Amino acid sequence: MLKLFTPFTSHKYLLFQLTQKEIKARYKQSIVGYAWVLLNPIALLAIYSFVFSIVFRFPTNDVPYPVFLFVALLPWIFFQTSIQTATNSLVSHAELLKKVAFPREVIPYAVVLGKLVDFAFAVLIFFVFVFFFDVQLHLTALWFIPLFTIHILLCTGVSLFLAAANLLYRDVQYLTGLLLLFWFYASPIVYPMSLVPEQYLWLYKLNPVVGLTEAYRSLLFGYPVETTIVWWAIGVSISVFIFGFVVFKKLERVFADLV
Repeated sequence: MLKLFTPFTSHKYLLFQLTQKEIKARYKQSIVGYAWVLLNPIALLAIYSFVFSIVFRFPTNDVPYPVFLFVALLPWIFFQTSIQTATNSLVSHAELLKKVAFPREVIPYAVVLGKLVDFAFAVLIFFVFVFFFDVQLHLTALWFIPLFTIHILLCTGVSLFLAAANLLYRDVQYLTGLLLLFWFYASPIVYPMSLVPEQYLWLYKLNPVVGLTEAYRSLLFGYPVETTIVWWAIGVSISVFIFGFVVFKKLERVFADLV
C-alpha cells in the first residue's frame, strides 16, 4: 500500500514539474489563456441552465437551478477532463517513459492534480452564484472536502486503468469519450434523482457518481442524506482506485515497449 504514495514522497519534484507542465501546456498559445478555467464551466452552466430551467423545468427543492446545477457540474468537469486527459497521458509522454526510470503513475497523477487546480479556481464561481442568488449553505457543507477526496480517488483509479489500457489498445481513448457521455447522463447532474423511474432506481444507484452527487447537494443545501448510496459510492470509489493502481503497476514493466 505504501507504493500508492511513492510519487508524493520520493518523486515529489518530478510530480510537481509534470503538474506544472500540464497546467501551462493546456493554455499555451491560447488568446484568453488561463481564463478558460472559468469560461468553460460558465459556458456549460449557461447552456444547461437555459435548456433545463427554461425549456425543460426540473424540480430543485427551491434551490435556484444554476446553483443546483453548478454543485454537480463542477465536480463532473473535473472528473471528465481528468479522465480524458489521463487516458492519453502515457502516450503523450512516450519519450519520458523510454528514457527515465520513475514510477509511471506519476504521469496520470500529475494530470489529476493539474485539473484539481482548475477545479479550485472554478469553485470561486460557485460562491459568486451562491451570493448572487442568496442561497444559504448549511454547516454540513464542511463535509464536501472529505467527500470530494473520495471523488478524486474514483477519478484517479479510472484514469490509471484507462491510461494503461490505452497503451495496449489505442481505441480506448476514443471509447473513453463515449463512456463519459453515457456516464454523464446516467448521473443526476443536470436533473434531480427524483425523476428516475422507481423500478430502475436500484440499478441507477450502483453508479458511484450518483451517491457522490446527491451527497454534495444534500450536504450543501441541508437535504436529508441517503447514507446507503453514499457509503456504496465510497466503497466503490476506493475499490476502483485500488483496482486501477494494481492493474497499472502490473502492466508498468511493458510500458516502454508499447509506446
